[in-house]
Amino acid sequence: MQYKFIALDLGDDIDIKRLMREKSSHVEYIRWEEPFKFKYAQGTVFVYSFGAVVGLNVPSTQFNTLVSELDDYVIGMVKHTSAELLEVILNKEKGIEVSEDKVYVPRIDDGVISTTAFVLAQSVSLHRIEQKTELLIDEIEKFLSEKGKFAKGKKALGLAMKILKTRHEILSDVMILDKPDITWESELYDQLYQKLSRYYELSRRYKNVTTKLDHAFEVASVLLEIHGESKANLLEWMIILLFVLEIAMSLIEKLF
Repeated sequence: MQYKFIALDLGDDIDIKRLMREKSSHVEYIRWEEPFKFKYAQGTVFVYSFGAVVGLNVPSTQFNTLVSELDDYVIGMVKHTSAELLEVILNKEKGIEVSEDKVYVPRIDDGVISTTAFVLAQSVSLHRIEQKTELLIDEIEKFLSEKGKFAKGKKALGLAMKILKTRHEILSDVMILDKPDITWESELYDQLYQKLSRYYELSRRYKNVTTKLDHAFEVASVLLEIHGESKANLLEWMIILLFVLEIAMSLIEKLF
């Protein structure tokens, strides 16, 4: 049997509860790392609340049709990332090996499938955050290049809030630093997760994104400080002006 995965990120969040109500006869509690699974086109689909969709043995044409349907369940803006493809191949004589979008494993079971789907979901969702980070960096660079705009703290505050929200997505939604609970159940699952994480460079990409976000937040913070100092200076000059006007009025009264 073939085990071909395709993964795509649809947007910031997916309304899993509404999806479950409309696709299933009952709604059950699932943890953040657990997907809503259902059969589709002779395959299986894994839908994660943090925006990712993974198809197992779902032909690309049917997968694209499904993605169009799932767009309605996205909370916020719909923005697809590029798809990730991976094939899981059984090889009982060797350990876990990953190369050229293929992973060789000594056995294939539900744990292997779940672990593989989760890493793919993390990778495509991290790609969405990478794209969002680049847009933030471009926005800050554009803001800095605009002459005479440093006193506009409202925009700087908006940039700072966007940066914090993006960091929140990494830590609380994609949970890029945490392994799924299933990896504690078997050494095979743990090794598979570690090797796939290295293959998709999740740790390096995470550090790269957080470094850029830290730098962007520092810039936004400096802009806010400049805005605060500008307002303070304006108030000081207004007080001085009022004092000068008061003296001038007193002199006028005395002279005339």
